[in-house]
Amino acid sequence: MSELITEHLNSEKSVNATFHKNCMVDGDKKYATVKRNTATLENVIAAVKQNNPLVSETIIRMMATEFKIAVLQKLGNGEAVNVFDLGIMYLNSRGGIDAQDPTVEDVPDLGIGFVPSKEAKSSVAGVFVGGVVAENTDPAIRQFTDLFTGQTGHEATEGMPLQVSGERLKIAGDSNRTGVFFAPVKTDGSMNSDEQTWVKASHVFQNMPKTISLILPPELKAGTSWFVVVRTSSSHGKREVKSVREATSARPLAIVSAGDAAITP
Repeated sequence: MSELITEHLNSEKSVNATFHKNCMVDGDKKYATVKRNTATLENVIAAVKQNNPLVSETIIRMMATEFKIAVLQKLGNGEAVNVFDLGIMYLNSRGGIDAQDPTVEDVPDLGIGFVPSKEAKSSVAGVFVGGVVAENTDPAIRQFTDLFTGQTGHEATEGMPLQVSGERLKIAGDSNRTGVFFAPVKTDGSMNSDEQTWVKASHVFQNMPKTISLILPPELKAGTSWFVVVRTSSSHGKREVKSVREATSARPLAIVSAGDAAITP
């Protein structure tokens, strides 16, 4: 069987890369990751249709489905599969074995590996890095959820639990400098930058990278509004850095009384 003809001319494309600090070595070393722009099955079918306009999309979709079923059957039989001369999908087993005399029961769960072919590797020769960005390690606040009412938005019930959602929020580091703070809103709608007026949450009962849950401090009375500020020295899970990173909510949080809160049925 002859190899598939997969080469396309005039297909030079650019990708974006992100620089990350390499924490596995000493010094200011970095590594780059390429931002994925994933082509879906629908995108692939559309490309096949464009290259073969006389073949119906129904036939292309049917054949794609049949190839998928066949590949899964081969993998399910414990076989490695040559996927259209693009590379080999194979079964592997990753993880350590502590037993001195291991048996089949000690083998870690099986997974899937992939080794790209020379043809697949050469297909990216025309791709170039069009832009680079530094890794964003700052926390970000995306959403508030009033755990008393179950409502998301910018209202929270006085004295009740609040969930703050976002990225890289986990509180870690010097407790005198980190935590969840509430900064009052000034008459012009801006945040009061005088930290003497801020209120720190003392009861945080969930502290995760994507969610922080806390009890609103008693100083936050119904009828007042506050910006939420998260400060942390956490970086990538359990690691900590010397600096303190900060996220501030884009809009203030309005405090309402329990009687005025709309509870989700």
